[in-house]
Amino acid sequence: MAPHANGTNGYANGAGSHSTINKSEHKDLFTVDSPSVVYTDEEIKSKYVYRTTSVSQAGDGKYVATPKETVYDFKVDRKVGKVGMMLVGWGGNNGTTVTAGIMANRRGLKWDTREGPRAANYYGSVVMSSTMKLGSEAKTGEEINIPFHNVLPMVHPNDLVIGGWDISSMDLAAAMDRAAVLEPTLKEQVKKEMAEMKPLPSPYYPDFIAANQGDRADNVLEGSKASMAHVEKLRKDIR
Repeated sequence: MAPHANGTNGYANGAGSHSTINKSEHKDLFTVDSPSVVYTDEEIKSKYVYRTTSVSQAGDGKYVATPKETVYDFKVDRKVGKVGMMLVGWGGNNGTTVTAGIMANRRGLKWDTREGPRAANYYGSVVMSSTMKLGSEAKTGEEINIPFHNVLPMVHPNDLVIGGWDISSMDLAAAMDRAAVLEPTLKEQVKKEMAEMKPLPSPYYPDFIAANQGDRADNVLEGSKASMAHVEKLRKDIR
């Protein structure tokens, strides 16, 4: 099992302060009034009919169009469970940026930049920032659009439990400095927590990794070729 995988601190590998996490509970923004949708305290059950047309050609060369219907039954849990996110290359540019970004949003951080003050947000996130058309208002005809994350119960990024693997043993604070992506004023605010996060050992197959990464490979599993031993180790890490 990955270290602290059952902890409540929001990190699968390494410690962190749970008291700073801003939990975000899903609240129903709308309900569907349809005989095909049933709500219970635990679930949302729906029936969807997918319609298509099958076309065949008769002996005389004419086409025959036959309508087809496939009925799907969907069930969604209304209570969002605990969700883990394990990143491959956790100590890289993307892994450290994602982790620091989630931490900044959890804590509602603000920091200074050359262009002026900035505050944590999820702009650019498909789940958190985009919307979809729900329909038209019955009386005015106005289009009603809702946030994508309110369509169905789904995990909030702030609630993700984060972990991962990397061929480098560097803790995420040092890796964040190496990546040189984030503003120094933001890095300083998340540095303490990031220093407590350390990637799990990773398989290392040189043929699939850029040659300039070889010097970083000090946190690898034994063996340079794919094997079931590696698969089982990764499964164990995930568990």
